Amino acid sequence: MYKLLIADDEQIVIDSLFFIVNKIFPGIFSIESARSGREAIEKAERFIPDIIFMDINMPGINGIEAIRELRNKLLDCVFIILTAFDQFDFAKDALKLGVSEYLLKPVNREKIISTLQKSIDDIKKERIKRKKELDLKEKMENILPVLENGFIYSMLFLDDNSAELESYRNIFEIEETGGYIMTVEFAQSNDCGKMVNRIGLSIKSQSFYPYLRDILKARCRCFVGPAILNRIIVYIPAETETDEYSRRLEAVNIAEQIHSQISQKVDADFYIGIGRCYSGFDNIYLSYEESLRAIRFINGTGILHIMDIPTEKELPAEKYPISKEKLLLEKVALGERESSTQAFCHIFEWLAVEYYGSVNKIRSKLTEIMILISRLAYDYNITDNLSSIDFISELQTLDTLTELKHWCLERIDYITKGISESREKKTNTLIIKAVEYIKENYRTEITLEEVSKEVNISPHYFSKLFKEEMGENFIDYLTNLRINAAKEIMKSSLMSVKEICYEIGYGDPNYFSRIFKKAVGVTPTEYRDSILYMNKDGVS
Repeated sequence: MYKLLIADDEQIVIDSLFFIVNKIFPGIFSIESARSGREAIEKAERFIPDIIFMDINMPGINGIEAIRELRNKLLDCVFIILTAFDQFDFAKDALKLGVSEYLLKPVNREKIISTLQKSIDDIKKERIKRKKELDLKEKMENILPVLENGFIYSMLFLDDNSAELESYRNIFEIEETGGYIMTVEFAQSNDCGKMVNRIGLSIKSQSFYPYLRDILKARCRCFVGPAILNRIIVYIPAETETDEYSRRLEAVNIAEQIHSQISQKVDADFYIGIGRCYSGFDNIYLSYEESLRAIRFINGTGILHIMDIPTEKELPAEKYPISKEKLLLEKVALGERESSTQAFCHIFEWLAVEYYGSVNKIRSKLTEIMILISRLAYDYNITDNLSSIDFISELQTLDTLTELKHWCLERIDYITKGISESREKKTNTLIIKAVEYIKENYRTEITLEEVSKEVNISPHYFSKLFKEEMGENFIDYLTNLRINAAKEIMKSSLMSVKEICYEIGYGDPNYFSRIFKKAVGVTPTEYRDSILYMNKDGVS
């Protein structure tokens, strides 16, 4: 159903249009009329028409002024001038106002019908276009958090991530030269102002994550990572050329506004640590580490920038080995058990020294690491029959460093073994499929790119996998397959060398002869003559 408003001071014109519209477009239009420019404006604001037939010469406000008044209020409305005035100035004003048609009275019935039909078609197209735009916007709203999670994860926890990060830079259109990390932690504080029961709020933090994300997005341009345990990581792009102190004040101001808004909504203690701004993506993990160190020094204020830590408070002599954590995740993802174990032991030893006497702090950090590793297991569809809640709960029951280390190493061993088997199985399946495809198509001008596309991996990676699994590269395998086929043909038929060349997938007989001699030691003709000679002498 479409809404049509007819604005004309002549009742006969209104009645004629009513008759034509109801006869030619029955049930399609809901119609109202107006006899003046003012009445047209008032009815249009209430009725919200899709199409307006507007006369120019009406009592009081004329049609052009009425359209000018309504244009900004009815952005999608189709305006059609129907007038006896053919002055150029009116037509020019109508054009500026985006009028669809300028019809001069008297106008015939067919022109009215075609104009209405065109307007209906234009409205349909616009509605379809708008629906597609809204669908796309909705899809983007759903996928953006996933992309941002991947961006944060790649930036902070993976090595050799330059290609991925450059893709993210293009996707998010990041033009700033650098950025910094703001980390939000939820917990409960004791009488001394120290954070306790971080784990207890890990599940609860998921419920107010969307609210925090909305607040952050409304306050500044930022990228919000997933809620990892009770921690949410935020990356804020910034220009490194900006004065450090000014940038620090701006970061703290953002944090204070977030803190103020969350405090009114969330029934929990939370703390915000801010790291320094670093150029590019390579050193952002340092800002993340600084934000965590800032949180450790918070004492009641709730917000702290790493540069505001009092000089009398000594920072740890050795930084947390974030590079080893990134290496650990990389090796687990590759299914390399030994390297993963070594990286984890390095991290565990650092934690044991740094947090000596505080099993709770060590357990908290280990829980965070194991959640990241479990995510990799999930990506490879590896399960150990434990939900995330059970997994966290089980880890919290361990009270000694020996138990914690043993439990983590067992889980790492299980996951790396599963990933390794999964990768090997997938590789074997891909190569088997590739070999079958080669055997079925070697008679054509088959290429490495064609086969890699068939198994849906890049040519470079396919070439590497193929050689690892088959013991020879793709070209050598294809050549040997064709040469063996040629030898079998020579044994069982009298086809010419040229015919055999085309039969096995080569387009140049001379090239075939050179390849054959290189592989067999003699030319195709010499090889055929030797077969005939052996058959003549009764040699099988």
